[in-house]
Amino acid sequence: MIKATRINNTIVCVIEGKMFQKSFETDKEIMSIYEKALNTDETNQLEVIDLKEKFATELTHEEKERKNAQKAELEEVEKSKDLLEWMNEIKDLGDTHFRVEGLKLYMKGIDITIPEFLAREFAERRANDEDLSSLQNFWRLCALNPDPRCREDLYKFLINNNMVVTPSGYFLAYRNADIKQEGNRELNEFVGLHYTKIKNWKKNVKNYIVYKDGSEEYCCATSDKFDRVKRTEGEFIDFEYIGILSDLYNEISNEGTGTVYTDERTGETIIKLGSPVSIDRKDCDANPDQTCSRGLHLGSTDFMSQGNFGQVGLVCLCNPMNVVAVPYAGGQKLRTSEYLPIGISEYDENRRIIPIETATFEYEYAEHTEEELFKMLETASFESLKEHEIVPKELRLQNFKAIVEDFMVVTKEINEQIKSRIIKVD
Repeated sequence: MIKATRINNTIVCVIEGKMFQKSFETDKEIMSIYEKALNTDETNQLEVIDLKEKFATELTHEEKERKNAQKAELEEVEKSKDLLEWMNEIKDLGDTHFRVEGLKLYMKGIDITIPEFLAREFAERRANDEDLSSLQNFWRLCALNPDPRCREDLYKFLINNNMVVTPSGYFLAYRNADIKQEGNRELNEFVGLHYTKIKNWKKNVKNYIVYKDGSEEYCCATSDKFDRVKRTEGEFIDFEYIGILSDLYNEISNEGTGTVYTDERTGETIIKLGSPVSIDRKDCDANPDQTCSRGLHLGSTDFMSQGNFGQVGLVCLCNPMNVVAVPYAGGQKLRTSEYLPIGISEYDENRRIIPIETATFEYEYAEHTEEELFKMLETASFESLKEHEIVPKELRLQNFKAIVEDFMVVTKEINEQIKSRIIKVD
């Protein structure tokens, strides 16, 4: 609590031994600042700085930048304090999911230190079960990445670029592409866009029909609505039935009728919606100082909204274990050895990509990941996986098996959650 006094339209208060005063124009503003002063915790530097700013005169651009930098630094300090307090709690009381050794935080079953930035996120979000579960699944996959620089920097990159981590621990990313094979491009892009949109609504794509109306435009409606719109005042209207949305999505990449995309630079990459795009990790450049080099490129919505590298925007899922380089500079894109294109990006009136905030379409990719992990166990010795830098050298075989088993449980749980969230349409 800060001591404050109101004199007409002026508020006077003492903050850290110094007197501050300022006149305000409206009663509402006066009462707001007065109550803020009374409720400010003098021991909380962020609250104190915020209150001081209310009494400050107009700052220059340089002064604002300095204050913002100072505030950001204090926010980091507060997060670190919260992390240390939580780690002390774990030492004293134990925890279901985490353990602490010295000043290092570990997730049980994984003997790789959780990077400090991600550890602070765990501390901050631990009370939210959904956030905690997503972060745990993210770290399980990230811990399988053989490059310690990627493990250290990836989550910070995602946060800085407002990128979404899905329940299974993947993250949503974007890229642009060129058309390699037209196929029925108009239909395929309509299907790709609406599949993604309806999945984002948490509705069942099997209950949606694609058809052409009287003006030969593609339309999408629930099956019962399609039956209703076919008749007006008892007269049958001959709409052209195209198919069920989920079936059409599965046929998007069919030879001849499907649309195939490619990268603008080489024109050689085969990109099909619903099919993983991958290259050998050893053919990628892992140097984070190189912002544009060998590898499959994915970016944030801001970067891809600039219209770089192709005519069509694609929404993609990426597995943290496959990230190859998170560049230190130009931090709006990264390189990976694999991603899954899942739909066509939707744009707003300013031609900026509309971010997808949630994802319910990751289950099949999780099954693909499970298959890849089992192949790794079956086709090579664990030590050879380390030698070829396929898994981290710090990882023990029992850690790897535990991650695979946990991921199987997560996949099953996510599938059940997705089924329960889907809004059925009669």
